[in-house]
Amino acid sequence: MSAGGAPAGPRRREVLAGLAGLTGLVGAPAAAAAGTASPTASPAAAALPLRVSVQDVTPTAYDTADPARAVVTVRARVRHGGGAALTGLRARLVAQRSTVVGRDALDRWEQASPTASLGRTTVTSEAVAVADGRLAAGGDAEVLLVLDAAALGTGEGAHPAAVEVLDGGGARAGLARTFLVSAPHGVRPTRLTLLLPLVAGRTADATGLAGATGGRLGRVLDASADPRTAWALDPAVLATAPARPAGAQAPGDGDGGAPAAGAAPGAEPAGQGAGTGTELPAGDGDAGAVEAALRSWRERLGAAAEGRAVLVLPHGDPDLAALAAAPGGAGLLGAATAARADAAAALGGATVLTDVAWPAGESADQAQLALAARAGARAVVLDDRCLPTDDELTYTPTGRADVRADGAGTLAGLVADSSLSALLQRADATADTTGGGAGADTALVQRAVAETATTTLQRPNAPRALLLVAPRSFDPRPGAVQRLVGAVEASGWASWQPLPELLATPVPDVERTDAPVTGRDEARAALPAAHVAAVAGLRAAVEDTASALQGADPATGALQRSALMLLAASWRGHAAELPAARRRAQERVEAFAGGVRLLPGSVINLAATRSELPVTVVNELAAPVRVDLVLRPRSPRVQLAAVPRVTVPAGGQQRVAVPVRALANGSVVVEAQLRTPAGTRLGEPVGIDVNVRADLEGWLTGLVGGGAGALLVAGVVRAVKRGRRRVDEVPHADVGGDRRRPPAGTGPAPADGAGAGDGPDAQPGAAGGQRPSAPTGQG
Repeated sequence: MSAGGAPAGPRRREVLAGLAGLTGLVGAPAAAAAGTASPTASPAAAALPLRVSVQDVTPTAYDTADPARAVVTVRARVRHGGGAALTGLRARLVAQRSTVVGRDALDRWEQASPTASLGRTTVTSEAVAVADGRLAAGGDAEVLLVLDAAALGTGEGAHPAAVEVLDGGGARAGLARTFLVSAPHGVRPTRLTLLLPLVAGRTADATGLAGATGGRLGRVLDASADPRTAWALDPAVLATAPARPAGAQAPGDGDGGAPAAGAAPGAEPAGQGAGTGTELPAGDGDAGAVEAALRSWRERLGAAAEGRAVLVLPHGDPDLAALAAAPGGAGLLGAATAARADAAAALGGATVLTDVAWPAGESADQAQLALAARAGARAVVLDDRCLPTDDELTYTPTGRADVRADGAGTLAGLVADSSLSALLQRADATADTTGGGAGADTALVQRAVAETATTTLQRPNAPRALLLVAPRSFDPRPGAVQRLVGAVEASGWASWQPLPELLATPVPDVERTDAPVTGRDEARAALPAAHVAAVAGLRAAVEDTASALQGADPATGALQRSALMLLAASWRGHAAELPAARRRAQERVEAFAGGVRLLPGSVINLAATRSELPVTVVNELAAPVRVDLVLRPRSPRVQLAAVPRVTVPAGGQQRVAVPVRALANGSVVVEAQLRTPAGTRLGEPVGIDVNVRADLEGWLTGLVGGGAGALLVAGVVRAVKRGRRRVDEVPHADVGGDRRRPPAGTGPAPADGAGAGDGPDAQPGAAGGQRPSAPTGQG
C-alpha cells in the first residue's frame, strides 16, 4: 500500500494508462476520405464524411465466464451527410485490450479527434459491408458488429472502443467512440445516490404549472421509477389553481351586498375555503382543465412519493447567492422556508427532509452557507469542485464532508460527483445530437458503466458512496434515466441507495478545503440585487393589504408565494425576462389591493350648515376588511369630522355617513382615500364633488316662515269675511212696515224648533215653540 492510501498496483496502472492514452492521442492520424461532412456534425467530426452513432451495445457488461454474455454485439447507424456517393464501405469494431485506470482517460478518449489513432494493442471484429458497400449522399444504413469478449483479455474494467467505417481505399470515412466494459469479479460495488429536481422553475401561474406537469415535470417523475431516486422538490409544484383570480368581482358588487345570481343563500364568498394554502394565481386557459390537470398531478406525485426521500426546498427554490448579497435576503429566505410548511402533508409516506440546502450549481460561499444555516439548514449539497480535496488523491473519495459555515456552525456536506452529474445532462432531451434517442441513451449508459467500473477498481475492496445531481432545468428523454439506472446496477459495478443512507455515511478521512471554491461565473450568474429589492417591495405591498383583512383570503398567500418564485435559481441566465415577470406580478398585487375601493357617486349638495357626507366602501375580497377612510377637502369651505375605522364584510359594501360642517358657499372637491391599519394606501384617491350653499338653510327657513304667516293672515281675514256674510244673509222683520206674511212657499223654510215668524208677534209659551197657523188669506 502506498503512502497516499491507494494500492501500488492501481497507481502503476493509472500511470501506464496515461502514457498509453497520450500515445493514442499523438499517434499518426489515418488519412481522411474526401467528402462533405453532415451539417449537424460536430467540429471534430467535420473531417469525416460519414456520421456514425452507436445505437446499442449488448451486453452492457460482458462476462467471458457466462456464455450468455461472452459475445459483444454492437449495432451502429451510418449516415452520409452529402457529397458524392461512397463505395466499398466496410465497418468494424475496434477495442483496446487494456482497460482504463484513471477517470480522466475516459474524457480524453471521447473527446479525441476522429482522425486520431485507436491505439497500438487492439482487437478488431470482422468487417461487414455498409449498405452493400455503397452509400449515396443523404443515405443511411445500420450495421451489426460482433466481437468475442475473450479476445479482450482478462483485464477488468472499461476498454476504449470505436466503430470505424472505412472506404474502398482503406481510409477512415467515419468513427464513433464508445466503451466495452467487463463484469466485475470479487469487488464491492460503489454505492450511488441519484437526486432529481422537481422545481417549478420560472413558472409563476397555475396554467403554466399545469402545462409543465404534462411536460418537463411529468418526464422527471417518470424518470424516478426507482423509489431509491431522491427528489429535490420545490413546494410550488404542489400548487392549486385559485377559486377566483385576485381582485375579481365579488358577489353583491353594486347591489348592496346581495349574493350573485344563482348563489345559494349564505353561500361562502368565492375563493374562501378553497384550495390548500399553496395556490398560484391563474393565467390564461380553461380554469376547469387547469384545476383537473393540477389535481391529477398532485395525485401522481403523492403516489410516487411513497417510500422515497424528498428534499423539500424553500418555496420557489430561491437563489441563495442573490439573497445572501441583498439586505433583506434573510427575511425573504425565512418567508420561503415558512411557506413550505404544508408540503409534507401532500407527500404521503415519503421521508421528508426540510433541512438540506441546495445552492445553485452546487456551489456556495461562506455567506450563503451561513444564511442557509440560520434559516434552519443542517446539510448542504455541493460538488467536488466547490469542495476540492487538499491533496491530489489517486481515487475518488466518498461524497460526504463536514462544511463550516462562518458563525453558524457546521453543515453536513453532500458532495456531488461532478463527472457523474455531468453525464446526466446527456439524458436531457436537448442533448441528443445523434438523430435518435437510442444512440444518445447507449452513449450515456456505456460511459456511466465505464465511470463506475473505473471508480470501483480504484479501491475494489473499499466501497465508496457517490452522489449524482441533475441540473434544475433537467428535462429527460423518455426512458433515458430508467435505462441508465437499470444498466448501471445490472453491470454489477454499482448499486443505488437512498439519500438518507448517504447522509448517514461516515465522513471519510479526507481533508477538503475550509473555504468553498466558487467561480466568478457563479457569482455573476446570481440574480441582481435590484431585482431582489423589487420582489421584497411586492411582498411588502401584499402584506400591507393583508393587514386590513379580518380573516383569511387565499389570494394573499398566493400572491406572496408568487412573488417568492421571482427569486428562483432557475431565473439565472434569464435576466432579460425579469422586468416583464415583475410587471405581471405587480399587476396582480394592484388588482388584489384594488379589491377594496370607494364607490364613485354623483355630485352632493349641502344646503345646511351641518349635514352628513355619504361615502360607500366596496370590499371584493374573500374576507372582511377594516380600513381607515381619510377625507381631505381641497378648499376650506367645509370641515369634516374624523371617521372611525370602517369594517366591510366580505363581498359586500358599507355606507359611511361623515359629519360635515359648511363654512362658506361654493364648490369643493373632497379627496377620499382608503388606508390599511398600517397606513398604506389602498387604491387611488377618489374626488367627491360637493356644492355648498350654507345660506340656503336660512333663506328657506324665512321663506317657509313667511309663507306660514301669510297663510295665517289669509285665514283670519277669510274667517272674518265669512262671519259678516252670515250676519247679512239672516232675514229680519220689517219693523214699521207691512206685517203681512209672505205667501206660503215663498219664504225660507222654518228651522227645526223655530217658527218662520219669530219676532214680536210670536206667542210665548206655545208648545215646542210652535205658533198657531195664520188663517188662510190673512194679510
